Amino acid sequence: MARDEDEENIANLSRRSVSNEEHLKRLVNNLNRAEAIAHLGSFTWYKGLMEAEFSDNLLKLLSFDAGENRVLALFQKFDQPKLILAAVKEATKSNNIVRLANLKLKDESRYFDLEAHVTFSPGGAIEVVSGILKENTRWVHVNNRAEDQKKFYEAILNNIPVDIAIFNYDHKYMYVNPIAVRDQEVREFLLGRDDFDYCKFRNIDTTKAEARRKVFNKARDSGQVVEFEDSSTNADGTIKYMLRRYFPVMHANGKFAFMLGYGVDVTQMKQQELSLERSLHEKELLLGEIHHGVKNNLTLIVALLEINSAHEKDDLVKKYFSEIRNRISALALIYDKLYRSEVFNLINLKEYIGALTNSLQQSFLHGRLDLVEVDVDEIYVENKVAVPLALLVNELLSNALLHAVPKVEFPKLKLTFKRESESVIRLALTDNGPGLPEISDLLKGRSFGFKLVSLFSRQLKGKLSASNNDGLHIEVLFENLNHEVRN
Repeated sequence: MARDEDEENIANLSRRSVSNEEHLKRLVNNLNRAEAIAHLGSFTWYKGLMEAEFSDNLLKLLSFDAGENRVLALFQKFDQPKLILAAVKEATKSNNIVRLANLKLKDESRYFDLEAHVTFSPGGAIEVVSGILKENTRWVHVNNRAEDQKKFYEAILNNIPVDIAIFNYDHKYMYVNPIAVRDQEVREFLLGRDDFDYCKFRNIDTTKAEARRKVFNKARDSGQVVEFEDSSTNADGTIKYMLRRYFPVMHANGKFAFMLGYGVDVTQMKQQELSLERSLHEKELLLGEIHHGVKNNLTLIVALLEINSAHEKDDLVKKYFSEIRNRISALALIYDKLYRSEVFNLINLKEYIGALTNSLQQSFLHGRLDLVEVDVDEIYVENKVAVPLALLVNELLSNALLHAVPKVEFPKLKLTFKRESESVIRLALTDNGPGLPEISDLLKGRSFGFKLVSLFSRQLKGKLSASNNDGLHIEVLFENLNHEVRN
């Protein structure tokens, strides 16, 4: 019976031994697969730095002969074996971890990271070195490409003829190219600092730094490009003008990444612009003087006509003198408005027609100014349009004041100049006089005054119409007559 139990125990021990071996074998296989997946291999170095064991995957990674169990032969597979040995020998009991990165294999563009643990004897001698070598070739190449790209872009940014700076969220300099700041020492000083630090460094006023900070914050917070003009004084006292932009760069999730700031030297263009402004100002002054001179000459002609009219006994001749005087006065009024206007080539019809109406009422009604109701929109026209338009309004009003007003007990006149749409303007004059016996007299220009009305309407490409309805109603419809004024 005892013998049977012994045999059974022996059998169990045998089965257990086989089971342990299988388990160990599976562990080794799993470890080898893990090493292969992670592109690494392990080693252990024993006995006075002479004997070593290597994992199967390490042998494959390094194409190493399993028979060469000397660790020195392993290290000699790399470009700098002495560096590895020196790192191991420098290990101590308190600092027994060895880490080396980017070890290059001889004659190959392959790289490994080494991490090892050094065990010491009680006497301080190295007993065991165990560690892993992990291949990081892919990351080295990625980093090298990134470094190459960095150098490539820096070469472009450093040589492009535009001053460029890159800022972080807080407006601190991350990069400044030599065009922006020529002094390398100052460029290095600026990195990680802002314009206020520079002002303190140079002991200068912070006004410009404050202005730049406001523009920077506006661009950063809005996520939009902001453009502004900047200026500085050179050593020789001349002014340098820069056109600058802050360009916010965003991450894919829409959050702020960094700010690209760049500026272009526009000094020459600015100087030309200032020169043109001075020249334009001089020409405007000259043009104003010309308008003033023309107005004075026309006023002189009007005065001469009045003197001649005062000595004339023939009423018909006096009438002609009066009509000519009113027409010239209408022109003189245009040049007076041009002289007083901030824009020398535009006339404000609201102001002009109001003044012309008052002038004609004074002439025909001996100082009365309340007879004609005027309703005119704020419309601007160029002076080449203002002259025929002024003469047209002058003829219409003069005709009504001369022929309609004296023939009714309570005369009423209404002059309107209204914008019907963006491109259409309507001029209308209505009186409560007897009207015209024949409307065709006006449309066909049977009298000199009607001829002028028809002529000026055609010149301005207006559509003239008239009707008798409790008086005379005359309209002229214009298209694309007004000139838009922008501030």
